[in-house]
Amino acid sequence: MLAGLSAAAVSLLGVGVVLSSQDGEPITPPPPKPDIPLDAWAPYWVLDDSVPTTSQRLGSMREVSPFWFNATGVDTIEIDPNTPTGLADDFLDAVRDTDVALVPSIVDALPAGGMAAILADPDDRAAHVDAIIEFADELDADGIDLDYEQFAFADGRDTWADARPDWVAFVAELDGRLEADDRTLTVSIPPVYDTERGSDSGFWVYDHGAISEYVDRIRLMIYDFSVAEPGPIAPISFVNRSIAGSIANGVPLEKIVAGIPTYGRNWPTGTVGDCTGAELVGVTTVNNRTIDDLLVRRQATSTFDATTGEWRATYDLPVESASGTCVQSRVVHWVDSEGVRLRMDQARTARLGGVALWAYGFEDDAVWAEILPTVDDDDVESPVSPSTSAPDG
Repeated sequence: MLAGLSAAAVSLLGVGVVLSSQDGEPITPPPPKPDIPLDAWAPYWVLDDSVPTTSQRLGSMREVSPFWFNATGVDTIEIDPNTPTGLADDFLDAVRDTDVALVPSIVDALPAGGMAAILADPDDRAAHVDAIIEFADELDADGIDLDYEQFAFADGRDTWADARPDWVAFVAELDGRLEADDRTLTVSIPPVYDTERGSDSGFWVYDHGAISEYVDRIRLMIYDFSVAEPGPIAPISFVNRSIAGSIANGVPLEKIVAGIPTYGRNWPTGTVGDCTGAELVGVTTVNNRTIDDLLVRRQATSTFDATTGEWRATYDLPVESASGTCVQSRVVHWVDSEGVRLRMDQARTARLGGVALWAYGFEDDAVWAEILPTVDDDDVESPVSPSTSAPDG
């Protein structure tokens, strides 16, 4: 009989009937889960946007990674000093009130070569594993996400041959300790494109194939295709190539999680007039919460590129100068809500183990309408154009 009542309750919830607990308080049904597992990084700099939506959005995820913990030494893991600690505590409490796994990211915040040196020394490597285990215990985490990017972006390719086996040994040792505590291990790493370990092979220092034996999930950071120069953030061809590279290296499909951007970049492309004394704006970022406001304020001209699966907009930015005649030309590329769906479709087609948003707090209602297509259209704000948070030019 109890089982029957439980089923009836689920049925009633499905048609909008609100149930009450024994003390008469309404029971809010948990948000739905998407048809492909959804993870997300949650950076500290948008907690003021993400915390207010936790009751509606957080429960739709499989695991979430607070993104404000830095590895600063062999045995030190610290909160980023810019983190609003009150909001961070609120977010952690919200995660613990759900069935979502708490899998904090640990960022390699050491200078170039620092982490590579730690991992190369067996004693230091073991001490670093001990520090991570202690950190997981103190936070009561369900798992750990490693975001050690200095190998790829600071140390130089000439270090990769030596760093690679040390990294694999570290992952194996950490996994053994975490597994003993019934915790998971996720790694967030940039993509690899083939098995050759050549100059065009991507970031083979992370040895996707070798570590796949030990990790529960590999989150591929399939974005930042264009950074220094204007261009797409995560073109469709780049997504396909990144997924194919991990598969070619022997990573099981169920362990591959495709990272999906919900942001864009805004680049300067030139100036017109006399810009003497002007404070010109450099590269900035946008996201799905801010892009529509930018397009309206700057009366930008936007177009969708079906090849890349992204939007592009251009506008002119008047800038004060000594002569008052300076105008800066700018171009914006971003992945909007439909672009998120396209990339989720790629992950579905490839039968991957999930997708991960970079980042929770960047997305808007339109993105969630694509993640959870059962959302009522009346609940979704209508965007000015398919849309990406941060200051713009």
